[in-house]
Formats: sequence, structure tokens, C-alpha cells
Amino acid sequence: MEIEGSGVTVGLDAAVVANHHVIVRRPSPGSPGEVVANFVAAPTLAGMDTLAKRLAPYAPVMAVAEPTSMTWLPLSIALGRAGCSLALVGNRHSARLRSALAGKNKSDPIDADMLSRAGEFFSLEPARIPSPDELALKRVCQRRGKLIVDANRSLRRIISLARWAFPDVWNAFAGSRPTALAVLTRWPELAQLARARVSSVSDVVAAHTRGVGNVDDRAAHIRAAARAWAEFWDGHVDLDALAWETSELLDDYAAAQARLERATDAARRRWEQLWGDDPLLLSVPGMGPITAPTVRAFLADAQQFSDAKQAQSFVGLNPSNWSSGQMEAPSRAITKEGPGVLRLAFYQAGNVARTVDPQLAEFYRRLMVERGHCHTQASCAVARKLVGRTWATLTAGRCYELRDLDGQPITRRQAKQRAATLAVPDDVRRRARARSAATHRARLTR
Repeated sequence: MEIEGSGVTVGLDAAVVANHHVIVRRPSPGSPGEVVANFVAAPTLAGMDTLAKRLAPYAPVMAVAEPTSMTWLPLSIALGRAGCSLALVGNRHSARLRSALAGKNKSDPIDADMLSRAGEFFSLEPARIPSPDELALKRVCQRRGKLIVDANRSLRRIISLARWAFPDVWNAFAGSRPTALAVLTRWPELAQLARARVSSVSDVVAAHTRGVGNVDDRAAHIRAAARAWAEFWDGHVDLDALAWETSELLDDYAAAQARLERATDAARRRWEQLWGDDPLLLSVPGMGPITAPTVRAFLADAQQFSDAKQAQSFVGLNPSNWSSGQMEAPSRAITKEGPGVLRLAFYQAGNVARTVDPQLAEFYRRLMVERGHCHTQASCAVARKLVGRTWATLTAGRCYELRDLDGQPITRRQAKQRAATLAVPDDVRRRARARSAATHRARLTR
């Protein structure tokens, strides 16, 4: 991006394990301009010093880079010491720009050259360097997001094993994941579970299941299913090997859950150090000690966004668009441009918010009933609206106020009662599920 007084643009291809490639270009009307400097800088202290010295004569130029890992942070600090600044262009935007300027060719010099022209196509702003505490909170939340994925994968492996090795046993758990994990942890071998006392199985089931009166019947059903599958696999599957695999998968899941809990505690602790009780953010429906740290980690006080649409675009919950000539395809899938962990936090918060905020509940119901959206589509739309309301709450500095459909303030208890009356009918949900399943099946045949 050209800054008045500097007369040049700078593209910086940041690398994780190799040298950073830098191109300084002097624009010219009607042409790409002239490259006046082309050099590399190592990702070391000496390299950062070289980068600062080489770009200092062009200050206050703004260099443009992609947010490759965390390499942008030392680059931003080094540029700041030289009186320059750094702007970041998202990977998807840069990929489109590279395709337009260089086709299928890609190399470090090509990327640096392409980024030096990013200001011709995108509106760029200097990257904000977070404080050490803010950076620590963001890193913890990013780590927690990855651990959520790891824990879910571990759970899916357990379910996949159960579905082919002993599906009747798994079905006998009646959808209670805590019960399933507890029973399989104590009796990973089918023959052991088949020989277990009904009273012993009942104790485990009762300890991990709430509000179930037929505990003994469920325990007997679990044991009978285990016996039937042990007999079925006799001579075909090594039950000791199956038990070992089951135990290993359960250990993987337990370890993933332990890491996730540690990350959750660390995120909550750092959030409280920065924002205390945070009554402002917690006044937003759906925000709690799990989602609030992630929202604060990426939005902070939200002052960096000029309006709600900019905040929604940052999160990546706004619909993408496509048009060509007189053809237009509105209401496409969301862009997913922003941090995935932040998008997940707002999606989870939106699912809770629609059960306590009548306006969001009515919006969700209208999308499901009148527009024919599935649950995921409607939930993403609610989450997008919640991003806008969160931005308004944080920037205004006033706690969120629940209102009825006429816009009149109401109490939280009244809001929850009215939201409950706006629940989506069961038949609409069944149709939405059937339509979603049919869509997935159709994709398999394309």
C-alpha cells in the first residue's frame, strides 16, 4: 500500500522455516511499476535488524504480508522500530490475488511481488500488536480450539469402533455418552461385560445417568447385548485384541479431555486477569465462562471495528456473494474468513441465546419455518446477528438489555418464558433433518 511521502509499496512473503522475501515497488500509473529493492531477511534477530535498516529509508511505508503462523508478530515489531507498519491480508484473499496476477505459478518472490500490489485491490489497515496478556489469552484460546477438535476425533474413533464391533451394546447405552464411556472403561472386554453382575452394571449406569428409572433393565440389556456379540465374534475376532484397542481409544479420549480442561482453565484464568468479572460481555445472552474468553481474545473491546458488519466479516459468519454480469447468487454459504475458534464460540453462544432472547428465538423460528432453513443455517444466521449485538454492547459500554418482540425491556425470566413459546415445531425439525439427509445423499451421486 502506498503511503504519502514514501512513494513505494512493500510486499513481504513471511516464512516459518526459510528466509523472508521482501520486494519494494515504486508504482506507476497504468502499469505494475518498478521493483526498486528485492532482498531476503532471515527470521533471526540479525535478520529483523537487516529488515528494519533496509526499509527505514521508506518510512512510513506499510508492508503487506500474509498471517503465516505467528511470524507476523516479530515482523511487525521490527517494522515498527523502523517507523513502518505491517498490514495483513488473509490467505483466501491473497490466493485469489495470486491467481489473478500469477495464475498457477507460486514462489516466494511471486508471493512478495503479489503482496506489494495488494493495496491496489484491498483496503488495508495496520496490524494491531496485542499486549503480552492479550496475546497469551489468544494463544490459549487457539490451543483450546485445536484440543476441541482432537477430543472430538478421539470420541468419533470410539463410536466408529463400537458401531461395527458391538453396536447393540452401544445402542443399549441409550445415547448416554458418560454411561457408555464409564461402562467400557470398567469392562473393555465383551466377555467380561457379559459375565458382570447386573447390580454392578446398574451402579455404573445409575452413577452416570440422570432421571432414568429403569436402571436395572438397562443394565441387563447392556449385559445381554455384550454376551450376544461375544458369542457372535467367537472364532472370528480376537476379543483380547478388541479389548486392548477399546482401552487405548478410551485412554486417548481421556487424555484429550484432560488437555482440553487444562486449556479451558488457563483461558478462564487469563480472561479474568484481563477483564475481571466482565459483566459487560456476560450480559450478552449465550456468553459464559467458556465462550467469553475466546470472544475477548479476538475482539477485545471491539473498537477496531467501525460497525457491526465489519465485526461479522472478521468472524466469517457473513454470507459470501457471487455475481457476474446480470447474474447474481445471494445468500450463499458463510465466508469462514475469520478465526475458526471464534466462529465456533459465537455458534455455540447463538444456540443458547435463541433460548433466552425472544427476538433471536423469533428470528431462528422464522428462518426454520418460513424460509425452510436447516438448523445449522439458521444457527449461523443467529450467530451472525449475535456478533453484531456483541459489538454494539462492547463499543457502547452498556450491558445488553433483553427486549420482547415489540422492543420493550423485559426481565431475564420473562424473556426465557417468551422464547420458549417460540420454539420450532417438531414436525418442522423432522422435515429439516430429512431434507438435509437427502441433500447429503444426493451429493454422493454427483
